[in-house]
Amino acid sequence: MPIHAYRLIYPDSPHTPERLWEWEKVHVGRLLWNATAFGRELTHRYFLTWEALAQENQRIWETCYLPCPLYEPWETWRAWMDEYRELVRDAQDIYEEHHDRRHNDRRPAQEA
Repeated sequence: MPIHAYRLIYPDSPHTPERLWEWEKVHVGRLLWNATAFGRELTHRYFLTWEALAQENQRIWETCYLPCPLYEPWETWRAWMDEYRELVRDAQDIYEEHHDRRHNDRRPAQEA
């Protein structure tokens, strides 16, 4: 028995990567809602075997998703992170000087 699978397509966005094929009823329902709510389209395809479906999704994953991570730090983020780490170090140093102990030290501070 062939597997009937669906995926979203974005006709107005030609640079959008291919979407993975979905076959489970709950996910297909979400795709239909997404297409209706946001003016997208659904396409469907029959796969003769589960292996064929898995191979196609694997191909899409390896060519469209794996080479382009969703998150890649940029230079301004790296600069911000360096400054943030320096501020944290300074705050810890000030705390230690003020309380005459390390931050993770459990003994009580000396009373004045």
